Amino acid sequence: MDKYQTFYQPNPEIPELVQRIEQQLNQWSVLVDSLSSQQRLVLQHRALQASLALDHNSLSVVQLQELAAGKRVVALVHDIQQANNALALYQQQASLDPYQSADLQRAHAAFMSSVVSDAGQYRLQGAGVYEGHKLVHMPPPPAKVSALVDSLCYKLQHEDIHPLLASCLMHYQLAFIHPFSDGNGRLCRLWQQLMLVAWQPSLAYLPFAVVLKDKVRDYYKTLRQSVPKYDATAFILFMLRSLQECLTQESEQFERSGLSQVPVLPDQPLVDLSQFVQLKAQKVKSKTPGPWYKTEDQILKKLKKDNRLSAKTIADELGLSSRAIEKQLAKLKAEGKLVRTGPAKGGRWQVVA
Repeated sequence: MDKYQTFYQPNPEIPELVQRIEQQLNQWSVLVDSLSSQQRLVLQHRALQASLALDHNSLSVVQLQELAAGKRVVALVHDIQQANNALALYQQQASLDPYQSADLQRAHAAFMSSVVSDAGQYRLQGAGVYEGHKLVHMPPPPAKVSALVDSLCYKLQHEDIHPLLASCLMHYQLAFIHPFSDGNGRLCRLWQQLMLVAWQPSLAYLPFAVVLKDKVRDYYKTLRQSVPKYDATAFILFMLRSLQECLTQESEQFERSGLSQVPVLPDQPLVDLSQFVQLKAQKVKSKTPGPWYKTEDQILKKLKKDNRLSAKTIADELGLSSRAIEKQLAKLKAEGKLVRTGPAKGGRWQVVA
Protein backbone atom coordinates (compact mmCIF):
# COMPACT_ATOMS: atom_id res chain seq x y z
CA MET A 1 0.00 0.00 0.00
CA ASP A 2 1.28 3.44 -0.87
CA LYS A 3 2.58 5.20 2.22
CA TYR A 4 0.55 8.31 1.44
CA GLN A 5 -2.61 6.30 2.12
CA THR A 6 -1.45 5.69 5.68
CA PHE A 7 -1.49 9.38 6.59
CA TYR A 8 -4.95 8.96 8.09
CA GLN A 9 -7.03 6.16 9.54
CA PRO A 10 -10.56 5.16 8.44
CA ASN A 11 -13.13 7.12 10.40
CA PRO A 12 -16.91 6.99 9.82
CA GLU A 13 -17.25 10.73 10.40
CA ILE A 14 -14.98 11.62 7.46
CA PRO A 15 -17.28 10.41 4.64
CA GLU A 16 -20.27 11.92 6.47
CA LEU A 17 -18.56 15.32 6.61
CA VAL A 18 -17.52 15.08 2.97
CA GLN A 19 -21.10 14.37 1.94
CA ARG A 20 -22.53 17.25 3.99
CA ILE A 21 -19.91 19.67 2.64
CA GLU A 22 -20.68 18.66 -0.95
CA GLN A 23 -24.38 19.33 -0.33
CA GLN A 24 -23.67 22.74 1.20
CA LEU A 25 -21.35 23.65 -1.66
CA ASN A 26 -24.22 23.42 -4.11
CA GLN A 27 -26.03 26.14 -2.18
CA TRP A 28 -22.85 28.18 -1.72
CA SER A 29 -22.10 28.14 -5.46
CA VAL A 30 -25.56 29.56 -6.20
CA LEU A 31 -25.03 32.30 -3.62
CA VAL A 32 -21.59 33.22 -5.00
CA ASP A 33 -23.00 33.51 -8.52
CA SER A 34 -25.40 36.17 -7.27
CA LEU A 35 -22.67 38.33 -5.69
CA SER A 36 -21.21 41.46 -7.23
CA SER A 37 -17.47 41.67 -7.83
CA GLN A 38 -17.15 44.09 -4.89
CA GLN A 39 -18.96 41.71 -2.55
CA ARG A 40 -16.69 38.87 -3.61
CA LEU A 41 -13.68 41.07 -2.93
CA VAL A 42 -14.94 41.74 0.60
CA LEU A 43 -15.06 38.01 1.27
CA GLN A 44 -11.56 37.51 -0.11
CA HIS A 45 -10.14 40.34 1.99
CA ARG A 46 -11.72 38.86 5.12
CA ALA A 47 -10.11 35.51 4.38
CA LEU A 48 -6.73 37.05 3.60
CA GLN A 49 -6.69 39.16 6.78
CA ALA A 50 -7.60 36.14 8.91
CA SER A 51 -4.82 34.04 7.39
CA LEU A 52 -2.31 36.84 8.00
CA ALA A 53 -3.55 37.19 11.58
CA LEU A 54 -2.82 33.50 12.15
CA ASP A 55 0.81 34.41 11.44
CA HIS A 56 0.58 37.24 14.01
CA ASN A 57 0.06 40.06 11.50
CA SER A 58 -1.65 43.00 13.24
CA LEU A 59 -3.56 44.56 10.33
CA SER A 60 -7.36 44.70 10.48
CA VAL A 61 -9.68 43.97 7.56
CA VAL A 62 -10.21 47.69 6.99
CA GLN A 63 -6.47 48.35 7.00
CA LEU A 64 -5.97 45.56 4.48
CA GLN A 65 -8.68 47.07 2.30
CA GLU A 66 -6.95 50.44 2.61
CA LEU A 67 -3.70 48.93 1.38
CA ALA A 68 -5.49 47.27 -1.50
CA ALA A 69 -6.98 50.66 -2.42
CA GLY A 70 -3.53 52.27 -2.36
CA LYS A 71 -4.21 54.28 0.77
CA ARG A 72 -1.87 55.03 3.64
CA VAL A 73 -1.92 52.74 6.67
CA VAL A 74 -0.17 53.21 10.01
CA ALA A 75 1.09 49.87 11.32
CA LEU A 76 4.30 47.89 11.78
CA VAL A 77 6.48 48.14 8.68
CA HIS A 78 6.97 44.37 8.69
CA ASP A 79 3.20 43.77 8.81
CA ILE A 80 2.52 46.24 6.00
CA GLN A 81 5.19 44.63 3.82
CA GLN A 82 3.78 41.18 4.47
CA ALA A 83 0.22 42.33 3.73
CA ASN A 84 1.29 44.04 0.50
CA ASN A 85 3.07 40.85 -0.52
CA ALA A 86 -0.03 38.80 0.26
CA LEU A 87 -2.18 41.11 -1.86
CA ALA A 88 0.29 40.81 -4.73
CA LEU A 89 0.38 37.04 -4.32
CA TYR A 90 -3.40 36.94 -4.47
CA GLN A 91 -3.20 38.47 -7.96
CA GLN A 92 -0.98 35.55 -9.02
CA GLN A 93 -3.11 32.74 -7.59
CA ALA A 94 -4.76 31.86 -10.90
CA SER A 95 -1.33 31.09 -12.39
CA LEU A 96 -0.23 28.82 -9.52
CA ASP A 97 -0.46 25.05 -9.86
CA PRO A 98 -0.75 23.38 -6.41
CA TYR A 99 0.94 20.26 -7.79
CA GLN A 100 4.06 22.06 -9.00
CA SER A 101 6.81 22.49 -6.41
CA ALA A 102 8.34 25.32 -8.46
CA ASP A 103 5.10 27.27 -8.00
CA LEU A 104 5.31 26.72 -4.24
CA GLN A 105 8.73 28.37 -4.26
CA ARG A 106 7.46 31.15 -6.53
CA ALA A 107 4.57 31.82 -4.15
CA HIS A 108 6.94 31.92 -1.17
CA ALA A 109 9.19 34.37 -3.02
CA ALA A 110 6.24 36.68 -3.61
CA PHE A 111 4.85 36.40 -0.09
CA MET A 112 8.15 36.80 1.78
CA SER A 113 9.80 39.36 -0.52
CA SER A 114 11.70 41.95 1.56
CA VAL A 115 10.63 40.06 4.70
CA VAL A 116 13.29 37.32 4.76
CA SER A 117 16.57 37.05 2.87
CA ASP A 118 15.88 33.56 1.53
CA ALA A 119 12.43 34.21 0.04
CA GLY A 120 11.57 31.53 -2.51
CA GLN A 121 14.33 29.18 -1.40
CA TYR A 122 13.98 26.00 0.60
CA ARG A 123 15.59 26.23 4.02
CA LEU A 124 19.30 25.42 4.20
CA GLN A 125 19.37 24.77 7.93
CA GLY A 126 17.72 22.35 10.31
CA ALA A 127 14.53 23.46 12.02
CA GLY A 128 12.52 22.61 15.09
CA VAL A 129 8.95 23.33 16.10
CA TYR A 130 8.76 24.18 19.79
CA GLU A 131 5.97 24.50 22.32
CA GLY A 132 7.57 26.62 25.03
CA HIS A 133 10.96 24.98 25.50
CA LYS A 134 9.67 21.58 24.42
CA LEU A 135 10.56 20.31 20.96
CA VAL A 136 7.32 18.94 19.49
CA HIS A 137 8.46 18.30 15.92
CA MET A 138 11.79 17.95 14.17
CA PRO A 139 11.22 18.46 10.41
CA PRO A 140 13.26 16.50 7.86
CA PRO A 141 16.83 17.71 7.19
CA PRO A 142 17.28 20.41 4.52
CA ALA A 143 18.87 18.00 2.04
CA LYS A 144 15.60 16.05 1.82
CA VAL A 145 13.17 18.97 1.52
CA SER A 146 13.17 19.35 -2.26
CA ALA A 147 12.67 15.64 -2.96
CA LEU A 148 9.93 15.37 -0.32
CA VAL A 149 7.98 18.31 -1.73
CA ASP A 150 8.28 16.96 -5.27
CA SER A 151 7.13 13.53 -4.14
CA LEU A 152 4.21 14.97 -2.18
CA CYS A 153 2.94 17.01 -5.13
CA TYR A 154 3.22 14.05 -7.50
CA LYS A 155 1.57 11.58 -5.14
CA LEU A 156 -1.40 13.77 -4.26
CA GLN A 157 -1.95 14.71 -7.89
CA HIS A 158 -2.20 11.06 -8.91
CA GLU A 159 -3.73 9.60 -5.75
CA ASP A 160 -7.33 8.34 -6.00
CA ILE A 161 -8.61 10.38 -3.07
CA HIS A 162 -11.37 12.94 -2.60
CA PRO A 163 -10.13 16.54 -3.18
CA LEU A 164 -11.27 17.57 0.31
CA LEU A 165 -9.05 14.94 1.90
CA ALA A 166 -6.19 15.58 -0.53
CA SER A 167 -6.20 19.29 0.35
CA CYS A 168 -6.05 18.50 4.08
CA LEU A 169 -3.18 16.08 3.49
CA MET A 170 -1.31 18.72 1.46
CA HIS A 171 -1.68 21.16 4.36
CA TYR A 172 -0.63 18.55 6.91
CA GLN A 173 2.32 17.20 4.95
CA LEU A 174 3.75 20.61 4.04
CA ALA A 175 3.62 21.44 7.75
CA PHE A 176 5.50 18.20 8.43
CA ILE A 177 8.20 18.97 5.82
CA HIS A 178 8.46 22.64 6.89
CA PRO A 179 10.08 23.61 3.56
CA PHE A 180 11.01 27.22 4.35
CA SER A 181 12.78 29.06 7.13
CA ASP A 182 9.69 31.24 7.66
CA GLY A 183 6.20 31.70 6.22
CA ASN A 184 5.27 28.02 6.20
CA GLY A 185 1.86 28.48 7.84
CA ARG A 186 0.53 30.90 5.23
CA LEU A 187 1.84 28.71 2.38
CA CYS A 188 0.22 25.58 3.88
CA ARG A 189 -3.16 27.32 4.02
CA LEU A 190 -2.74 28.85 0.57
CA TRP A 191 -1.85 25.51 -1.00
CA GLN A 192 -4.87 23.83 0.55
CA GLN A 193 -7.05 26.64 -0.79
CA LEU A 194 -5.60 26.30 -4.30
CA MET A 195 -6.47 22.61 -4.33
CA LEU A 196 -10.00 23.32 -3.07
CA VAL A 197 -10.57 26.08 -5.63
CA ALA A 198 -9.33 23.83 -8.44
CA TRP A 199 -12.05 21.39 -7.35
CA GLN A 200 -14.81 23.91 -6.60
CA PRO A 201 -14.18 27.49 -7.89
CA SER A 202 -16.80 28.97 -5.53
CA LEU A 203 -14.50 28.12 -2.60
CA ALA A 204 -12.29 31.02 -3.70
CA TYR A 205 -14.87 33.26 -2.01
CA LEU A 206 -15.33 31.29 1.20
CA PRO A 207 -13.47 33.05 4.06
CA PHE A 208 -12.42 29.73 5.58
CA ALA A 209 -9.43 31.25 7.39
CA VAL A 210 -11.85 33.34 9.50
CA VAL A 211 -13.05 30.17 11.24
CA LEU A 212 -9.46 28.98 11.69
CA LYS A 213 -8.61 32.33 13.24
CA ASP A 214 -11.52 32.01 15.68
CA LYS A 215 -10.27 28.52 16.56
CA VAL A 216 -6.60 29.39 16.46
CA ARG A 217 -5.66 27.45 19.60
CA ASP A 218 -7.42 24.29 18.44
CA TYR A 219 -6.01 24.70 14.93
CA TYR A 220 -2.39 24.84 16.07
CA LYS A 221 -2.92 22.26 18.80
CA THR A 222 -4.42 19.71 16.40
CA LEU A 223 -1.68 20.30 13.84
CA ARG A 224 1.07 20.05 16.47
CA GLN A 225 -0.34 16.83 17.86
CA SER A 226 -0.93 15.25 14.45
CA VAL A 227 2.44 15.90 12.83
CA PRO A 228 4.70 14.03 15.32
CA LYS A 229 2.32 11.03 15.25
CA TYR A 230 2.49 10.95 11.47
CA ASP A 231 -1.29 10.53 11.52
CA ALA A 232 -3.46 13.25 9.98
CA THR A 233 -6.82 11.78 11.04
CA ALA A 234 -7.50 14.31 13.81
CA PHE A 235 -6.33 17.19 11.63
CA ILE A 236 -8.54 16.13 8.72
CA LEU A 237 -11.56 15.90 11.02
CA PHE A 238 -10.82 19.34 12.46
CA MET A 239 -10.44 20.95 9.03
CA LEU A 240 -13.57 19.32 7.59
CA ARG A 241 -15.65 20.30 10.61
CA SER A 242 -14.35 23.86 10.36
CA LEU A 243 -15.06 24.00 6.63
CA GLN A 244 -18.61 22.83 7.16
CA GLU A 245 -19.07 25.37 9.96
CA CYS A 246 -17.79 28.15 7.72
CA LEU A 247 -20.16 27.18 4.90
CA THR A 248 -23.06 27.19 7.35
CA GLN A 249 -22.17 30.55 8.91
CA GLU A 250 -21.54 32.36 5.62
CA SER A 251 -24.64 30.96 3.93
CA GLU A 252 -26.83 31.94 6.87
CA GLN A 253 -25.30 35.43 6.97
CA PHE A 254 -25.91 35.85 3.27
CA GLU A 255 -29.53 34.78 3.60
CA ARG A 256 -30.07 37.22 6.47
CA SER A 257 -28.44 40.27 4.92
CA GLY A 258 -27.67 39.41 1.33
CA LEU A 259 -24.24 40.97 2.01
CA SER A 260 -25.81 44.18 0.74
CA GLN A 261 -23.79 46.28 3.15
CA VAL A 262 -20.25 46.42 1.79
CA PRO A 263 -17.86 48.17 4.21
CA VAL A 264 -17.12 51.74 3.15
CA LEU A 265 -13.49 52.70 3.58
CA PRO A 266 -12.63 56.04 5.20
CA ASP A 267 -10.85 58.63 3.06
CA GLN A 268 -8.28 59.34 5.77
CA PRO A 269 -5.71 57.03 7.41
CA LEU A 270 -7.04 55.10 10.41
CA VAL A 271 -4.68 56.95 12.77
CA ASP A 272 -3.93 60.66 12.47
CA LEU A 273 -0.16 61.00 11.94
CA SER A 274 0.25 63.86 14.40
CA GLN A 275 -1.39 61.75 17.07
CA PHE A 276 0.84 58.84 16.09
CA VAL A 277 3.98 60.95 16.60
CA GLN A 278 2.76 62.04 20.03
CA LEU A 279 2.09 58.48 21.08
CA LYS A 280 5.49 57.38 19.87
CA ALA A 281 7.20 60.02 21.98
CA GLN A 282 5.46 58.84 25.13
CA LYS A 283 6.93 56.18 27.37
CA VAL A 284 4.28 53.50 27.28
CA LYS A 285 3.90 51.26 30.33
CA SER A 286 1.01 49.13 29.09
CA LYS A 287 1.67 45.52 28.16
CA THR A 288 -0.36 45.92 24.97
CA PRO A 289 2.04 46.70 22.12
CA GLY A 290 1.13 49.69 19.98
CA PRO A 291 1.97 50.12 16.29
CA TRP A 292 5.32 51.78 17.09
CA TYR A 293 6.72 48.72 18.83
CA LYS A 294 9.34 46.66 17.07
CA THR A 295 9.01 43.33 18.81
CA GLU A 296 12.50 42.03 18.16
CA ASP A 297 14.08 45.18 19.63
CA GLN A 298 11.96 44.78 22.75
CA ILE A 299 13.04 41.13 23.05
CA LEU A 300 16.74 41.94 22.64
CA LYS A 301 16.47 44.76 25.15
CA LYS A 302 14.92 42.48 27.76
CA LEU A 303 17.45 39.69 27.17
CA LYS A 304 20.34 42.13 27.57
CA LYS A 305 19.00 42.91 31.04
CA ASP A 306 18.24 39.29 31.95
CA ASN A 307 19.62 36.54 29.72
CA ARG A 308 17.66 33.80 31.51
CA LEU A 309 14.18 35.01 30.58
CA SER A 310 11.84 32.39 29.10
CA ALA A 311 9.69 32.92 26.03
CA LYS A 312 6.59 32.80 28.23
CA THR A 313 7.91 35.50 30.55
CA ILE A 314 8.78 37.77 27.61
CA ALA A 315 5.36 37.11 26.08
CA ASP A 316 3.60 38.04 29.33
CA GLU A 317 5.60 41.26 29.65
CA LEU A 318 4.95 42.32 26.04
CA GLY A 319 1.32 41.22 26.02
CA LEU A 320 1.88 38.76 23.15
CA SER A 321 1.41 35.03 22.74
CA SER A 322 4.22 32.62 23.58
CA ARG A 323 4.09 31.36 20.00
CA ALA A 324 4.69 34.88 18.63
CA ILE A 325 7.74 35.32 20.89
CA GLU A 326 9.10 31.86 20.02
CA LYS A 327 8.82 32.75 16.36
CA GLN A 328 10.75 35.98 16.91
CA LEU A 329 13.41 34.18 18.95
CA ALA A 330 13.88 31.64 16.16
CA LYS A 331 14.17 34.47 13.63
CA LEU A 332 16.75 36.30 15.76
CA LYS A 333 18.78 33.10 16.12
CA ALA A 334 18.64 32.47 12.37
CA GLU A 335 19.86 36.04 11.74
CA GLY A 336 22.76 35.55 14.15
CA LYS A 337 21.56 38.24 16.55
CA LEU A 338 20.87 35.80 19.36
CA VAL A 339 22.63 32.65 20.59
CA ARG A 340 21.28 30.08 23.01
CA THR A 341 23.79 28.36 25.28
CA GLY A 342 23.16 25.54 27.70
CA PRO A 343 20.11 23.26 28.01
CA ALA A 344 16.52 24.24 27.21
CA LYS A 345 15.87 24.61 30.92
CA GLY A 346 18.49 26.61 32.76
CA GLY A 347 20.31 27.85 29.67
CA ARG A 348 21.14 31.44 28.76
CA TRP A 349 20.67 33.81 25.87
CA GLN A 350 23.58 35.78 24.41
CA VAL A 351 22.71 38.94 22.50
CA VAL A 352 25.25 39.47 19.72
CA ALA A 353 23.49 42.30 17.90
